[in-house]
Amino acid sequence: MKIQAVLILLMINLSGCLHSAEDSDAWIRVDAKTFHANVEEMGDAFILDVRTSEEWEDDGHLEGAFLVQHDEIELELDNLPTDKDTTILLYCRSGNRSQVAAKALVTLGFTDIIELESGINGWKDAGYPVNYGA
Repeated sequence: MKIQAVLILLMINLSGCLHSAEDSDAWIRVDAKTFHANVEEMGDAFILDVRTSEEWEDDGHLEGAFLVQHDEIELELDNLPTDKDTTILLYCRSGNRSQVAAKALVTLGFTDIIELESGINGWKDAGYPVNYGA
């Protein structure tokens, strides 16, 4: 009986990994240098910060970014682009919550998502500017 339980758990974990791999093909994860180039070159892109408002104020945010918490994407459709093909430049603190947000955006039909793999921490470590305050 214990072997069956272990096999079932292993199958569940493996199916989750496969599903995640498929999801990650729906958007692009890039380093800070590439993300910065996209911010500079894509003036019409929608910059989306998916951290908390406290992190936004205390840790800084990218100029022109919109704040929508990663777990409220579906509830904040009015604050997202109406054109699902709009490029969304997406980041969080370290690159974990932005993956959750990217999956939600893909589910909602967005087709052009570029995620900062290292989050704003990597952005700041690379020497790129942030704004502070509300």
